[in-house]
Amino acid sequence: MFFTPQLTFTTTKKILLNYTPVFLSLIKVFVLKLSNASKIITMKTKLFFIVTFAFLSMGKISRGQDTIVKQNQEVILAKITEISSSEIKYKRFDNIDGPVYSITKTAITKIKFSNGKVEEMKNETTASTENSSLPADPTPHYILTMTDGTQLRGKVISEKPEEVIFKDNNIGEKTISRKNIKNLSFEFGDKIQVFTLTDGSILTGKIINKTDAYTAIETKGLGIVNLPESKIKSVRELDAATITEAGKIWFKNPNCTRYLFAPSGIPLKKGEGYYQNIYGACNAVNFGLNNHISIGGGLVGPLGAYLNTKVGFDLGKYTHVAAGCVLGNGFFPINGDNFGLGLGFGVVTIGDYDNNITIGAGYGFVNSGGDVKWQEKPLFVANGMTRLGKKYALVTENWIVNVKGDPFNRGISEDSHYETIFSYAFRYMGERSTLDAGFVNTPGLFEKGWYIGIPYIGFVIRFGNYKDN
Repeated sequence: MFFTPQLTFTTTKKILLNYTPVFLSLIKVFVLKLSNASKIITMKTKLFFIVTFAFLSMGKISRGQDTIVKQNQEVILAKITEISSSEIKYKRFDNIDGPVYSITKTAITKIKFSNGKVEEMKNETTASTENSSLPADPTPHYILTMTDGTQLRGKVISEKPEEVIFKDNNIGEKTISRKNIKNLSFEFGDKIQVFTLTDGSILTGKIINKTDAYTAIETKGLGIVNLPESKIKSVRELDAATITEAGKIWFKNPNCTRYLFAPSGIPLKKGEGYYQNIYGACNAVNFGLNNHISIGGGLVGPLGAYLNTKVGFDLGKYTHVAAGCVLGNGFFPINGDNFGLGLGFGVVTIGDYDNNITIGAGYGFVNSGGDVKWQEKPLFVANGMTRLGKKYALVTENWIVNVKGDPFNRGISEDSHYETIFSYAFRYMGERSTLDAGFVNTPGLFEKGWYIGIPYIGFVIRFGNYKDN
């Protein structure tokens, strides 16, 4: 079939006229879709640039921070400000304008710096702990307690009458008013310690700093020494122990507060106590309430009991004073009357725990059947001890007592006169006990042929907080 040109034109015209609106609508929709697509592309482009910039910024931030890895695997994001031979100072990366913190190298395994370099701390830690000639931090460490209960640990930078500049281990340097400070004390105490090392070496000194890896001590002869913890076998307080010329350390004299019966001026320390037995029948116990006051009492076999107290002070390294009293009462009447006695005393001791002399005086009364009679004259004591070796000592205790009559029937006519009672004993010492064996004599017994005297035997056992050194 063939179409004529006229038919074709007419048909085409009709199609155009009928579908032109449709074409226009399609074109409009296409243009609209194209516009939306352009907007979407523009937004995606912007988002791409934003994300790219964020990643670049994060990369810049990541490169600007240091990473500290601790021994316990804790990770600290920081900005390191200073590295010394013993510690690292830094600011937390999430608070760059905040305080400066410090951490010892011994607590760190490695550091990753912002430039990508990684530094392992293992070798440096080992070297610092094995170096016993130069301590990492020779500055004494303190505990600062404030009136509100706050407690800081660190170093004193400087002191003024009105304030203290204190550098805490965690919060850094602070200026604190004196009126807000309750106490400032050495963190590790100020007592001399005895350090026994694994190879048998012995050092004495005061601890000035201590970490998990080392202990820095200040010695008298060697200056500051840094001891690796792996080399330390034991640590104990010197506390009046004796160091011989040969370098041997003797444990503390466990019976330095009295001689055979009479007390010295050296006081018991808080929580220390001892039990004493004489002749197997006389028993006594004494206990330190604090570093100055002690109380006690005892049984004199089946005859009676007594109570005593002593107050003592150290006036210096080699001077000690004490005063006290003894009150006793018999269990049975004497000549039909109840019998009691009392004595007040004061003593001065010159010397140390091992070698000393004591002089003193006392004044007392006797109560017989309710009739109290005071002594006409005081009594006196002169005692001493000397340590011969680690476990041996000599002890002497001597009394000058005013008596009436002639107890030894020597023909003395005076109604009242002084008699001397003297003693000498050998003391064997353990770390917590002593055993005394000796003799007690008087001129009256000596004149009657008792040249050696009456045997004496007694022992003491320490208990409580007593520290044998």
